[in-house]
Amino acid sequence: MIKCVIIDDETNCREDLRSLIEYKFKDRLRITGLAGSVKEGVGVINATLPDVVFLDIRMPEDDGFQLFKKFEHINFDVVFTTSFEEYAIQAIKHAAFDYLLKPVDPKDLEAFLDRFDQRAKKLSVANKIKLLLAQLASGDEPNILVSLPVGKEYKVINARDIHYCKADVNYTEIHTIGNVKFVVTKTLGKVEEILTYPFFFRCHKSYLVNLNHIDSYNKIDGWIRMKNKEMIYLADRRIEEFINLFGKEK
Repeated sequence: MIKCVIIDDETNCREDLRSLIEYKFKDRLRITGLAGSVKEGVGVINATLPDVVFLDIRMPEDDGFQLFKKFEHINFDVVFTTSFEEYAIQAIKHAAFDYLLKPVDPKDLEAFLDRFDQRAKKLSVANKIKLLLAQLASGDEPNILVSLPVGKEYKVINARDIHYCKADVNYTEIHTIGNVKFVVTKTLGKVEEILTYPFFFRCHKSYLVNLNHIDSYNKIDGWIRMKNKEMIYLADRRIEEFINLFGKEK
């Protein structure tokens, strides 16, 4: 179920969208809050942690774009709602996930939800690039602790210290800094679900690599060299997406 918040200064627009969601999309969307301004919306977002915010652009106090300035990190998708065609273009330029013209057409909302479901399964290349570059530019190295099952215990490790993960039938080898290796009692697919951070990339059915520990790659021969000198397979079907993470080649 997708949690959402509606921010719109016009009561009738808020209620129309709420009614549409509750009538036709209650099995896919759950409204966790309504707000009539950006200021009020910030409080609702912080309190309910939505997946999606339906955000009106033109409001009397702050326009919708001011919402971005209220959060250090945006952990939700934004769908701009507007009655004005010209604002739809501006919304896209401000990295909106999508936009809906008011009054919202049920078919347009359904189309957005279908796209959202697909993107939710896997981060888009564009989002990976944005998140990765933001991470590298920040200079911050916060700990991202994860717990992984090792035998009867759980090993706690900083995800940033993982060089790569390798499938071993129903187990997974975790290779970390200092050439330390341990085996967890989960398949690589399950480990990938745990390590959802944008700096991990599934380069092959048997390998999940940490992009921060890559030294070089060869797209012709299909391999990645890690900083610890390990060579990792790069599947043909993943080459284009992998290269796009570092920008298009000249």
